[in-house]
Amino acid sequence: MKKIYIYILAVLFLSGNYGCKKFLNQVPDDRLTFDESFATKSTVDRLLANVYSTLPDEMQQRFPANGYTAGPWTGASDEADYTLPSSFSNNLNSGNWDATTGQVNTIWQLYYRGIQASSNFIANIDKCTDCNISGTDYINRYKNEARALRAIYYYYLLRQYGPVVLLGNNPIPADAPIETISIPRSSFDECVDYIVTELDAAAEGLPALPSANEDYGRINKAVIHAYKVQVLLTAASPLFNGNTDYATLVNKDGKQLISQTYSVAKWSRAAAAAKSFITTYPNFILFKKVHPTAPSVFNNAFVACRDVMLTDWNTEVILAKPNADVTNLQYNMTPNHSNGSGSDKGGSFLSASHQLVEAYFMANGKPTDDNSSGYTRTGFTNFQAPDDNAVRSVHNMYVNREPRFYVGITYTNRKWINPNTTLVTNFEFNGNAGRGGISNNDYSSTGYTQRKNRGLSGDGGRTAIMIRLAEIYLDYAEAAYEANPADPDVLIYLNLIRERAGIPQYGSAAGMLPVPTDMRDAIRRERRIELAFESHRYFDTRRWKIAETTDRTILGLDIGRNAATGFYTIVQQESRVFEKKHYLWPIPNGEVQKVPLVIQNTGW
Repeated sequence: MKKIYIYILAVLFLSGNYGCKKFLNQVPDDRLTFDESFATKSTVDRLLANVYSTLPDEMQQRFPANGYTAGPWTGASDEADYTLPSSFSNNLNSGNWDATTGQVNTIWQLYYRGIQASSNFIANIDKCTDCNISGTDYINRYKNEARALRAIYYYYLLRQYGPVVLLGNNPIPADAPIETISIPRSSFDECVDYIVTELDAAAEGLPALPSANEDYGRINKAVIHAYKVQVLLTAASPLFNGNTDYATLVNKDGKQLISQTYSVAKWSRAAAAAKSFITTYPNFILFKKVHPTAPSVFNNAFVACRDVMLTDWNTEVILAKPNADVTNLQYNMTPNHSNGSGSDKGGSFLSASHQLVEAYFMANGKPTDDNSSGYTRTGFTNFQAPDDNAVRSVHNMYVNREPRFYVGITYTNRKWINPNTTLVTNFEFNGNAGRGGISNNDYSSTGYTQRKNRGLSGDGGRTAIMIRLAEIYLDYAEAAYEANPADPDVLIYLNLIRERAGIPQYGSAAGMLPVPTDMRDAIRRERRIELAFESHRYFDTRRWKIAETTDRTILGLDIGRNAATGFYTIVQQESRVFEKKHYLWPIPNGEVQKVPLVIQNTGW
């Protein structure tokens, strides 16, 4: 097969690198000219794959922005702590980052590269001579996939950096003078309208759902609709909806970049989009499963909530990244068994916070801060976890919790995931997973590790779920409530999530819990639990404007002790820096310097 040198106009927006390598006029047989690379479907497929490559693989969060768009979202939220000093999440948590930081620039540039690659692909795909095969118009389909991807990349920039520069729909020529692309930032609402318009237009030329195996992981109408919900939910949220903290965020001509007027209509728009998704695509249903050996409401909920993340293309998955590299993530999550061997030994770089441990409900559906829930921070009970083969003495903080707790959290005296191992975790000072048994940073700083999305030892590349139906239900419940607190759908869709999770639903019928008096808090708590470790919490606390409260402390157990001397005492493991300016990332300093029309975010 010929070696193909693909040229994508990946202009580093405002980076000063406006030129790029040109193809030689005379090329040997193993090279393709720019026009030739668009001439046949086989090479066009590779070009389109390049456009797709900017989608983030969040399995790579141990090394965020290390040449790809994965972010530091889990370790930089109140869900967990990365003990690995080199993880960029630790820079964010200590305040040791600014507009000159490399990762800030890298993610900005990579998404703009993806945007430019998309525009270049759209502008040249018509050159393909064999892209209409067996009656399928691949030119139109591929063009709309790239168009949707371009809008999605703008959305990813928007939620991270706030209002951005819209480059238009045509690729920027490699020799364009700086003056012609010195463009100020568009307002947030203008960016949202552009993204939604582009998504809607792209959807018209795409199939509704995958029709063949090779279509899974590609953009289709359902995927576009789901992203539209995300965009509109973000736009309606307090961070961007009438946020007076950004009153001074204006362009040099005085243009306000974030509206100072709150609009409930934005919530209504997001709710309508979410409800439309639900009614338009009834083939997506919450994934459910029967426990193979001990079926019960509790055990069935446990295997469903566990396996929804592990079963490729199940009934709930709207979009996933195929062949994601799960190696680093699985190492992060595995307790470091100092007496283990082979694939059972892992790293424990990612330590779940005690705040999250206590956020999960009890098995009776009540929150742990409810005095009638049965939760206690003292004592031990003989208890068998739903995936264990034995009864073990477990601290009462981990007894009779809801199924999703056992899906998400590994605690001391919990059997490890691999059914063929005899390893039982112990995070105490001299335990097989505690810091005292090792000599590096492979330990749990909190006395817990993340467990969700962890398959058996030795799992290779598999899909990494990016959007699933539970998220859409929670998006809808939130937007519907904020638009109209009396909307009955709020309770319906919140209860659908709780029903699948195997806990009592809210309502007045026999056996149900009372409807929460603080429904907003109930919706946010359900979202925190259901979507834990799925890269949502970081952005949720920011768009809700609560991160300055939630993201300043990480609690954990006193890992320097054993059970007899105070291991189960809850202590502050990390003090974090969070200032108002941290709600948005700064625009890279180099970009602001090169194009003064691009103003910096507030506080930076």
